[in-house]
Amino acid sequence: MRFERIFEDLEGRFAHHEREEMRAVSEDLARAERAQLSLADRLRGAGGRSLTLHLGTVLRLEGVVEDVGEGWVALHEEGGGRRAVVPLTAIALLEGLPVRARPVEESLRSPLGLGSVLRTIARDRSVVRLETTAGGVMGRLAAVGADAVDVHSLPTGESGTVPGSARITVAMDALLAVRPR
Repeated sequence: MRFERIFEDLEGRFAHHEREEMRAVSEDLARAERAQLSLADRLRGAGGRSLTLHLGTVLRLEGVVEDVGEGWVALHEEGGGRRAVVPLTAIALLEGLPVRARPVEESLRSPLGLGSVLRTIARDRSVVRLETTAGGVMGRLAAVGADAVDVHSLPTGESGTVPGSARITVAMDALLAVRPR
């Protein structure tokens, strides 16, 4: 009888130890998998969900994730119904981003890079407002290079350093968002 209780106690301890080890391994695997996720993966997982993006210290965009590409995200802005294109490198903070991620192979992934999206906007000759780290510029995209965008600025009536119509070059690294007007 005494040996049976000793064996039962040992079996119970062994089972408990085994469960704890499995839980620890599972947590380690989850952390390792999470470490492989990029911001783009998580944004793809937020498709159709409303988010707030903080770009720099003063610019906030609220909208629904429409598309995620190589280095950019497109938001359907709430209220205005406009589509804003935001470089991923411009995002400082995100509110409302779910933990869920979506692999690259799934639907919300455009094969186009940021330059391709901006060239499409330039071809459309749409008037856009470029939000940059130096302020906003309104105009039409004239040319899109590998690391800079040329803009034919338009007089907007806003106080700024853009009088009349001038050609301004914006470095891609300074670009926070491209918003249609």
